[in-house]
Amino acid sequence: MSTPSPASPDAPCPVPPDATAPPGAAPPPRIATPAEVASPVEVARPGEIAHPGEIAPSPAVPRPPGPADVAPAGTAPAGTSTPPAWLRTLADRLGDALMTGRTRPGARAVDARPAAVLILFGDGPDGPDVLLLERAAELRSHASQPAFPGGAADATDADRVATALREAAEEVGLDAAGVEVLAVASPLYLQASHYLVTPVLAWWHTPCAVAPVDLAETSFVSRVPLAELADPANRVMLRYAQGGLLSPAFRVHGMLVWGFTAGILDILLRLGGWERPWNRSAVVDYPLPREVPAASPPAKPATPATPSPPAPRQRSSSTP
Repeated sequence: MSTPSPASPDAPCPVPPDATAPPGAAPPPRIATPAEVASPVEVARPGEIAHPGEIAPSPAVPRPPGPADVAPAGTAPAGTSTPPAWLRTLADRLGDALMTGRTRPGARAVDARPAAVLILFGDGPDGPDVLLLERAAELRSHASQPAFPGGAADATDADRVATALREAAEEVGLDAAGVEVLAVASPLYLQASHYLVTPVLAWWHTPCAVAPVDLAETSFVSRVPLAELADPANRVMLRYAQGGLLSPAFRVHGMLVWGFTAGILDILLRLGGWERPWNRSAVVDYPLPREVPAASPPAKPATPATPSPPAPRQRSSSTP
């Protein structure tokens, strides 16, 4: 699903800091130790990952599934896993939690086009993670923007869950048979694109290899660990050129995740109790500056040739 345009104020705001678990709810996940949070490897762009000395201490993230989170023998097929307790708790809290004043539908969304995004959590090589993709740079709208898999509903979709799973299969080759849907959040209205987007939260119990299906539409696919999203070193505020609106953003796996997608991730981190204090004064302006080659000087005998631009960065596809 594409994120809003740069001038759009559609990025969700965080839920109130006093949003806590109801009485009797499961205790928050324990804090992972540094040894439990591995550095990104195969799906990250190597030149854009901080060196170990530049990474903040391990954030408070969900622990990897343990014996209490795995179904008893004989209740789950081999090679699969049941949703961990922390994700079940998050699913129970979802409801209207992702909605803000700017994304609350109301009368303005009566004729909005329905759509859905898939918020897919899994147990990856670096701990719990979420699946993100990056739009192709050649697209006329939302070019190079990171997003959750998803898109507009088709007439043949039975519901918004079917929309989210179909779009994920078309975009990254996701096998819906390996996914368990846990919650369907209240639809969010995006004024700039006039979409009514339903977030679908799911567990990837049987991961499969994923990669861009059509490079003209999707350029990059990545399983981003929650530890990296929660790391204060990877968090900034994005300031839009029109209106000066500030919204949260993440620098992960060589991507700047912003807008609608970043707003949802920001709320989920807070809702799950994993957010750590981060520097909100670190501001990145959008649109991002582009490298423009300097004008060639007048021809002179001793003038050196203008150096060639660097070769494009190599990108890796995400694997289970």
